[in-house]
Parts: sequence; C-alpha cells; structure tokens
Amino acid sequence: MKYLLFLIIPWLSFSQDTLQVAVYDSPPFGIKSNSGEVEGLMVELWEDIAKDLDLHYEYHVTDMNTLLTGLNNKTFDVGLGAISITPQREKLVDFTQPVNPSGTGIAVSKSHISESALQKWMPIFINLLELIILLLLMLLVSAIIVFLIEKHYAKGEHTERNIETIADGLWWSAVTMTTVGYGDKVPRSKAGKILGIIWIFTSIIFFSLFTANASAQLFHSKTKSNINSIQDLRNVRVTAVANSSGAEFLKRELIEYIPQTTLNNAIEAVLSGKADAVVSNLPVLKYHNRIHHNEALMLSEAYLVRNNMGIALKDESPLKEQIDLILLQKITEPKWQQAVYKYIGE
Repeated sequence: MKYLLFLIIPWLSFSQDTLQVAVYDSPPFGIKSNSGEVEGLMVELWEDIAKDLDLHYEYHVTDMNTLLTGLNNKTFDVGLGAISITPQREKLVDFTQPVNPSGTGIAVSKSHISESALQKWMPIFINLLELIILLLLMLLVSAIIVFLIEKHYAKGEHTERNIETIADGLWWSAVTMTTVGYGDKVPRSKAGKILGIIWIFTSIIFFSLFTANASAQLFHSKTKSNINSIQDLRNVRVTAVANSSGAEFLKRELIEYIPQTTLNNAIEAVLSGKADAVVSNLPVLKYHNRIHHNEALMLSEAYLVRNNMGIALKDESPLKEQIDLILLQKITEPKWQQAVYKYIGE
C-alpha cells in the first residue's frame, strides 16, 4: 500500500499542474482569432484529449522557433499547430503518434508564371503530334486494307463510287472516321462492308479518345506551373518561413531561400514578384490560398516530400503514453473526420 501511494501521489499532483501549451499560429491547424481565442484542427483535437485526461492548461501563441526551443528547454509542455514530424525536430522534441498525413509543396503566383510561348506549347504540340501520327497510321492501314479488298470489284464494274485506288481508300477512311460519311466512295463487297462496320466503331472510339486527350493537354497547360521539382527550385528565387518544414527541406537539399517570419509574408513576396516560389506545408498553403488570397496561387500537384503531423511534447514527457492511447482512438471517430473536413475540406 505504501508503494502504491508513492506511485499515485506524484501522478495526482502532476495532473493538477497547469500545462503550458504552445500554439504555432498556422491556420487551419492552429489559429488565433481576432477576438484572441485559440482554435484550429489540432487545437480541437488537443482539447478533446485534455478533457478525457482531465488536464489543465493555458495557451501561448508563438512562432515555430520559439515553440521548439520552449519544448526543448521544458518551458512548454505541449506544442500544437502545423508541426510536421521531421528528423531535425525529433532531435529537439518528442512527438505523439502521427495524426494527419501532410507534406511539403510549392506555390507560385498565377500572374507571374514566366513561360515563353515555345516553352508552353512545345510539350502540348509534341504530345498531340504523337496522337496525330498514330491516327494517320491507322487511317493508312484502313485505306490499304479496304483497297486490297475492293480492287477486284473495281476491275469488274467501274463506277464513281468504287474504291479503286489507295487514295480512294484514304478518302473513305477519313470521311468514315470523322463521321461525315459523304457516300461518294463505299465498299461493295461483303468483306469490305464488314471492314466498314469495324472501322466505324474503331474510329469513333479512337477519335473520342483523341479529342479527350487533346482537351486534357490544353487544360493541363493552363493549370500547371513551370516550377514543380527540386531542380526547378534551384534556378529560381525561393522563399520559406524560417524554421518551418519548408525551410528544413530547402536546407537539406542545399537550396538557397529568402527566410520570412510568417507564411503570409512569404506568400506576399511571391505575389509581389520579390520571389518566384514559396515552399511550405501544402495543406497550409491550400488554406491560405483559398481563405486569404482569393486563389491567387498555383500549387504543386504533388508533395516534394511526404510526412505526418503530430502533437509535439517536451522530451520524456510523462503524458506521452496517455495522450497516444486517446489520440489513436480520437482520429478514428466521425468527429475527427468532420473536423478535418471543416478546416481542410478533404
């Protein structure tokens, strides 16, 4: 009994302590509203966990560097916000189980995409040219086959509607493929008519695929940035928030960048032309682009690097095991999915 009390009393006294919770102001994961209230996706998750564990806490809204330093020197107990779990941060602080899939991406200004007409249209032209060549080859094969079938009829009975040459076959194949169907050249034999049926359905399918692919190429050219890869970043002016996951990524890749104090400053630098691209947490970039910048940014379609978010804790925190158990349960509940949709929309 004496030993049991020895174990319980420290836990009871710890549970009544007021935890110092640092919140990295990084919408939609950690947000300080105009009224001074703290909210956001990770904040809501923490409050649910703290309620179940009967924890007392107070918030401190801060930047990433202060948050990590405070956890490292045990000024803070918990860190919330868009905190990606990276090797550099694991050296400084502890993390709970991963919460939300995330990653680092690129954003550029839609109005400052510096791409020449040749750079823009050459890839589209090459892709379409490949389709056109395939189309012409199919047209030629069809023309030759129908000519070989119909040439015997051309010898027996000459009419203007007979397919007597390969040129006639090409004309018939072309008007059939495009569904124009003038009827001035038609196959006369049973084999030719069977070929005609096959060619009609084949050409309809292929021509539809050709049209869809051409439309996709043209649409893609309007929605794709010319800065999409690590190599692209080496040749342009890049900005990122200091000590963010984007900045850590750029440092690992030895890419020079312009450090900013906030993501809003980084985005404004891109929109004003002072930088060509901003590298940051992609879900956070999507949120800022949609809520604060009227979709003025064009975001990369894929992550430069994938990682996960988590709740940061001071090293060797006695809370870690208890938080992990409840967290793993919370993120499987419908309430969490509703919160994700509310803040991120996916």
